[in-house]
Amino acid sequence: MSFLSLSFLIFFGIVFYIYWNLPEKPIFRRLFLILASCVFYSYFSSFFLIHLLIVISINYLIYKFFLDKNLYIKLAVIFNLLNLFFFKYFYFFLATLGGILGLTQLEQKSNIDTFIARTLGLSSFEIVLPMTISYYTFQFISLAVDVKQKKYPHSLQLLDFFSYCLFFPVMIAGPILRVDQILNQFDKVNISFDSMLDGLWLIIRGIIKKAILADSLLVLVVPIFNSPSQYSGLALLVTTYFFGAMLYLDFSGLTDLARGLGLLLGFELPENFKAPFFMQSFGDFWRRWHLTFSYWIRDYIYIPLGGSRVNEGRIYFNLIVTFALGGLWHGANMNYILWGAINGLYIAIERSLEQRNIKFPQFFGSSLVHYIIVLHLSMITWVLFFTPNFSTAFSIVKKILTNSIGLFPTGFESGIYAIIFTFIFHLGEEFPEKFKKIKYLQKYLIPIFSIILFIVLVQKSGSNIDFFYEKF
Repeated sequence: MSFLSLSFLIFFGIVFYIYWNLPEKPIFRRLFLILASCVFYSYFSSFFLIHLLIVISINYLIYKFFLDKNLYIKLAVIFNLLNLFFFKYFYFFLATLGGILGLTQLEQKSNIDTFIARTLGLSSFEIVLPMTISYYTFQFISLAVDVKQKKYPHSLQLLDFFSYCLFFPVMIAGPILRVDQILNQFDKVNISFDSMLDGLWLIIRGIIKKAILADSLLVLVVPIFNSPSQYSGLALLVTTYFFGAMLYLDFSGLTDLARGLGLLLGFELPENFKAPFFMQSFGDFWRRWHLTFSYWIRDYIYIPLGGSRVNEGRIYFNLIVTFALGGLWHGANMNYILWGAINGLYIAIERSLEQRNIKFPQFFGSSLVHYIIVLHLSMITWVLFFTPNFSTAFSIVKKILTNSIGLFPTGFESGIYAIIFTFIFHLGEEFPEKFKKIKYLQKYLIPIFSIILFIVLVQKSGSNIDFFYEKF
């Protein structure tokens, strides 16, 4: 059930009306939200819902019987990672193993499915990836660590576990919540006229980013990245910029929708983007991009590995491993691992230069040159994120670096417009105090934008593209 679909509009309208007309005792609204979230998740698959309810229950049982034991965090982490591994990385692991051992049978998913089906006496077999499994795995691991370390000092009941995971505004693709960010809010939900306006404004902004801008960019990006051999290096370089903007507009738009829906239900959800393309360095980019993910891998991978408390070589190793694992979290594909490792390498090199007090040469316009270098390296690395395999990504990067000749397609005007709007959205994120006047105009602008967006969505009916980050 996409946030941009008519079915979700009807669903949320019903939920919103019932939710705010329930008795004011928090338990009623809390139980209703769990029920509504179950309905929302079951829309994708009833089997996914059953699986998720089992996962939540097992996490609670681990908490209930092992919290006071040293094994608690290990058990919680092992269970949730095994669950993630089986559904998301089973085929990838066997294919990688097959490649190493030269067993070509293991490299074909159909061969694996047929073998397992025959072994178990089944007519067919296939492992299907449950929706949002990567996100709720992160949430349950952070919950285990935080409650064990007393970052959330209150005891938890089964209802808390269900409330924590079954909250439909964030179930598609985050933000990745931590237990102290959400559970305390269930006992004091309220809504004011201002918060309702803020919520509607975030929803409108999210729809504009996704339905109008990101989708128009995707139409430009897909044909070029699917047939890179036909296009010039310049065309491919421009396309990497379009893809970066598309990813920002798509994912930050989804986050805006989630935060807006949260506000309409009385919850404040964390921000996920802070003008990422205004970064001053590679490290700064990750302090601005997908913040809840960046903070998660910092707190639950990088710091447990030793963080910055170890020797210099180990710090660089920790950075590369942390980002490589972060890349693997995105998908069962070597491209994602390499994408993550390269970003970790960028930050490791940057840190090494800072430790040695080696600075970028200073001259007129040096800040701009430094920014362009960082931006180009970041954008070109994103090629790994979109292409299906390393050979395709390598061919694109090679054509960019050699300025290879080829086609330069027309129709890039819409991409330029999307870049301009990306810049405007970045200004709002970087300098929110400069845009306070718009806040006073919200009640007048919301009806106007709502009518315009309604017309746009009606025209796009049946052709809405799924959010890019839904697949993670």
